[in-house]
Amino acid sequence: MLATGTNQLPLTLDRRYMGVVLAMLMTGLVMVYSANLPLPSSNAETVIWAQLKGHPLHVVLGLLAFALAFRISSDDLHRYSGLLFTFGLLLLLVVLGLKLFGGDAFVRDGAVRSIPFGPLTFQPSELMKLLAIIFASAYALRRHDRMREDLVKGLAPIGLLMVIVTSLLMMQPDLGTTAVITLTVAAVLLLGGMSLRVVIPLIILLIAFFALAIYLTPFRVARIMSYLTPCDPSHAQATGYQLCGALIAFGHGGLFGSGLGTGVAKLGYLPLPHTDFIFAVIGEELGFLGVTALLLGFAYLIRYCIQVGRLAMSQERLFAGLVAQGIGVWIGVQTFIHSGVNTGLLPTKGLTLPLISYGGSSMLVVCFALGMVARIDAENRAMARGRRIGSLGPSGTAANEAKAAKAAKAAKEMAL
Repeated sequence: MLATGTNQLPLTLDRRYMGVVLAMLMTGLVMVYSANLPLPSSNAETVIWAQLKGHPLHVVLGLLAFALAFRISSDDLHRYSGLLFTFGLLLLLVVLGLKLFGGDAFVRDGAVRSIPFGPLTFQPSELMKLLAIIFASAYALRRHDRMREDLVKGLAPIGLLMVIVTSLLMMQPDLGTTAVITLTVAAVLLLGGMSLRVVIPLIILLIAFFALAIYLTPFRVARIMSYLTPCDPSHAQATGYQLCGALIAFGHGGLFGSGLGTGVAKLGYLPLPHTDFIFAVIGEELGFLGVTALLLGFAYLIRYCIQVGRLAMSQERLFAGLVAQGIGVWIGVQTFIHSGVNTGLLPTKGLTLPLISYGGSSMLVVCFALGMVARIDAENRAMARGRRIGSLGPSGTAANEAKAAKAAKAAKEMAL
């Protein structure tokens, strides 16, 4: 945690960054409410509470998670990275146990992904997105020499761990989260000094893995076929129903949108309008201009994360820099997949839109991650002013990070 010695001054939060985060959260709150407006024949109060329940609470808890993350130093995250990753694996094992021995009580939409806590549930797969970034960043710092000189010994340990993680996720099943985590971890390792000679075969291997996962699952094959012609009569009332409804929603919205709350796709024509297809609801009600403004907000957040990470690495704080950039990659990949699915650019796959979609687990983890970026940025500015931030963390961390940062820079120059 932040030390309180006489040479320590309170870290400051970037107000513009916080303003964008709050604006995105408020946009999500409004759009989730709009996506759940009840039909005139229903009991409005009951339906709204049943479908909107918890989202304002999710936003409040997300802001608390942001504040908590801002109080945790990057050295503390580095120190406990292995323990945190182990905790995430244990949670995934609990989900597997619920799937194997819990019967149908825990099945939702044909999958088991959540751990119940009384009336609440939590999805460990959402938490693993962040924990994998933290662990991969610490791994890249610890094994940067082996990653460049002995690729087998350098990448085999984390490769084995990622195989375990992806196997547990695929057994839920959750192909979308698996894709997000594998792509993000690969990006972190590349930024940490992994050679492009390894990246290219790794990408080919990942493509082959996902192609095999699709080929061996009939419902995923059906989604691919409907993706090619979603509004064909043979698909429009089956596997192409969601995508066809989303495309109609965008067409109805046009340039300026139909108006907030006046969209018709959500009235039984578009499944899951408040989670997996909220981007289509935004496109219909706010139009092309509203979608553009939303994507510009995400572009700002992604760019901010990348810049914060680059500044940290220029200060020879490799771990903090990799974490910040990894979070930026994660937000970018998930936003691209969600918007791509909604617009027909990608095959249908359920993923939430960060900060916007309904979902407590996603909201908590994303807000915590953005709070970590705010903390790293505050540490960067404090370091630039010559102040010492918290403890040095593990023995030799400062020296290791300086050495690793130089090695990572040299490796990237050689790779390019």
